[in-house]
Amino acid sequence: MMFKSPTTATLVSASALVLAAVALVMQLTDQGAPPADRADQSTNERPISATAASITASQEDRGSDPAATRNQTEEGLMLLLEDQARSIRELERRLARFERVIRTSGLDAAALHLMPPPGSDAPLLAHIGEEYATRARFEERRKQLIERSARMRQRDQDAYGNHGYREIQELYEQARPRRGAATEEERSERQAALEKMMEAYPEAWSTNVAVAEHALSEAINRNTKDVETYYESLLSASPYPEVVTDQGINAIPTIQTYLARQYVQDGRLEDASMMLDALSVHGDNVILEPNEMGEPTARAAQDIVLELREQIAP
Repeated sequence: MMFKSPTTATLVSASALVLAAVALVMQLTDQGAPPADRADQSTNERPISATAASITASQEDRGSDPAATRNQTEEGLMLLLEDQARSIRELERRLARFERVIRTSGLDAAALHLMPPPGSDAPLLAHIGEEYATRARFEERRKQLIERSARMRQRDQDAYGNHGYREIQELYEQARPRRGAATEEERSERQAALEKMMEAYPEAWSTNVAVAEHALSEAINRNTKDVETYYESLLSASPYPEVVTDQGINAIPTIQTYLARQYVQDGRLEDASMMLDALSVHGDNVILEPNEMGEPTARAAQDIVLELREQIAP
């Protein structure tokens, strides 16, 4: 469902005021232009200035008669006001059409992003285009990762047989994190299932996905110590350089991004530098992380590396 956000409405209203002011200044400027300049303009380009010119000519024809001049001036002002009203209606019509284009193109959904980031010199539309292009890259890559995850699960089934694969999937469903608060008993059951998977099926794809999902869940809860534990487990025990969750998230560079940011925030600059070295290996990946508003935003890993290196630079 499309809607007009308050930000978009404010921007359009401001644009209307600016355009009306510019038009009025141009029209008033034309009134004071030399007759030769006015003669060069087309009759339908600036209707208000043409009206002003006709007023001046009529005043000259009537000579210096005060009453006639006053009547002509009042008549001319009425014509000017009518012309201005027509011009404003035309501007409003064009702005309404522009607003419809914004809604139908989906740009109103990006209203919160219609301001360049602090310190950015990039033009507004270029910045929006870059964000959408990065998100498109993420979605395209995400489809590929989901397809790869499906192939790896089929590989598990082929490797462990139907019976073994069923047990792996049952343990996986028990081990994977859930949304919302969990009781101590539920957390213990999940941890027990995860440890059983890691012991009995350390090389299974589903086992490594479960570890990655626990790491990402702890990252959401800002439990950095637990994130580090699961991350080290992936590095030391996983046979896969790339672990993909069921949602198509490339887990390792996403975890590295979280840890790098936390290390910078905590002043662990040496750890941050080492983590950025590891993340730079995945520089062509697109990472989904929350922005200042808490909304998921797609960013290139290499851009994140450059940003954080600037923050820790001496």
